[in-house]
Amino acid sequence: MSDLQQVQSFWERQSCGEVYAQGQSERDFYLSETAARYALEPYIAEFAQFDDYADKTVLEIGVGMGSDHSRIAQAGPARLVGVDLTQRAIEHTGKRFAALGLQSELKTDNAEALSFADETFDRVYSWGVLHHSPNTPQAIAEVHRVLKPRGVARIMVYYTWSPTGLMLWARYGLLRGRPLTPMSQIYADYLESPGTKAYNMDEGERLFSRFDQVKLRVQLGFGDLLEGAVGQRHRGPLLSIAKRIWPRWLIRAISRHVPFGLYLLIEARK
Repeated sequence: MSDLQQVQSFWERQSCGEVYAQGQSERDFYLSETAARYALEPYIAEFAQFDDYADKTVLEIGVGMGSDHSRIAQAGPARLVGVDLTQRAIEHTGKRFAALGLQSELKTDNAEALSFADETFDRVYSWGVLHHSPNTPQAIAEVHRVLKPRGVARIMVYYTWSPTGLMLWARYGLLRGRPLTPMSQIYADYLESPGTKAYNMDEGERLFSRFDQVKLRVQLGFGDLLEGAVGQRHRGPLLSIAKRIWPRWLIRAISRHVPFGLYLLIEARK
């Protein structure tokens, strides 16, 4: 099985956020996931700037359960396209849009070889997806290719120096007698789908070096604070204990003074 197929297989088992979806009707099922998503991650709306997509041609890479995609649709884009590596996510988002009366062009696609012509979109949006791609630099190159001149990409990828990363290092490196395990291996082997990557600031800037203007900032995530569900791979009594004693106040205090969090938020203009 190729690296790409391994990633696809992992996310076909459960879309990101699916654990929060509840309700008898499809409308309630999807809206419950949306409510949970934005309660845990209120910073998404500030970063995404959903109102900016009005009257624009917009591509979202990695639609997942479709919450952000529906917010983009509600802004009134001139054209909206959503792609995902998995059929599961496309089906979820299609059912959500049918239940909410929204429209989008949805299809499976590979972020490393997008099936769109050069300079097709005014905006490209992707939250927490491209770090799962086996060749993330190629996926970013594709974002640049399909953007129109002066187009804007808003992309979140994982940041290396985070409470999440340090927790995983402590559990799978330090406690197993392998304290010199590099963080890149920790993320690739233990965070989410196989090969997941994280980047520091310099690496993030290099990823987007072909863009004319790039702004980066780090955001503390709900996983850093051990709030909500923290991924398909991490459950059990040890996690339950950690959630009760986790020093959230200290982590929040540190993040106010130094870049410390799982999310690297990048806005890049072509």
